[in-house]
Amino acid sequence: MAEILATRELTKKFGGLIAVNNVTMSINRGEVVGLIGPNGSGKTTLINVISGLYKPDAGKVYFN
Repeated sequence: MAEILATRELTKKFGGLIAVNNVTMSINRGEVVGLIGPNGSGKTTLINVISGLYKPDAGKVYFN
């Protein structure tokens, strides 16, 4: 399967708060993926970093 989206060691910090810490994942063409977690766990921040709204402090986002 072709990988269409991937993150490698993605990190985003706001001052002393680490909102996204070292996230590595990949999504292949045709997959349906859910992102779950409790309030305040960094789900929205992760999406904002992947979409380019926020610049990551470390790591990379790869998009086909």
